[in-house]
Amino acid sequence: MPFRRATARKERGATLVEFSLVLPILFLILIGIFELGMAFKSYLTVAYIAREGARLSAFSGKDINADCTTITSLAAQMGTQDLARLDRIEIFKASASGTQSPSTTNTFRLVGANPLNCAHWTATITWPSTSRQTSVNASGTPPLDVIGVRIVLTHRWISQFPPFNGNVSVNENSIVRMEPEAFS
Repeated sequence: MPFRRATARKERGATLVEFSLVLPILFLILIGIFELGMAFKSYLTVAYIAREGARLSAFSGKDINADCTTITSLAAQMGTQDLARLDRIEIFKASASGTQSPSTTNTFRLVGANPLNCAHWTATITWPSTSRQTSVNASGTPPLDVIGVRIVLTHRWISQFPPFNGNVSVNENSIVRMEPEAFS
């Protein structure tokens, strides 16, 4: 009988040592799952907002306030946490293959407190909305413009536990052909 008690105590001690060796590994796995899940959420948010922005821009056409309508609509769809991490919104003319040209990129950054007011955004305009091709004749020439929206957001790692320390930039764009306003 005394021999069994000593063996049980040794096994209990061995279990405690094994648990203390496995616990940090389990903890790291849980932190990794949490951090990667939050990063994936940021990516999905940015991808969705970019698609919505391209769709809105395509329908806004040549309206003088097309870009303002797009960025304020996107800001209304984003949560306050996402707006706080937003670096910029770019509205650009894309080539047929989807390549962005820096010479036709409008960049918007939120600088004020009210994202639903265009006056609270700084804008660098190199492609005015009034110059967009939205009319097409029966032969299809000239072709409609391809418009794109890029969203750049900074994702901050929550735990700051290595290797999840610092920030990562989430950058996604979407392109759509402009909707025709007139047929000739």
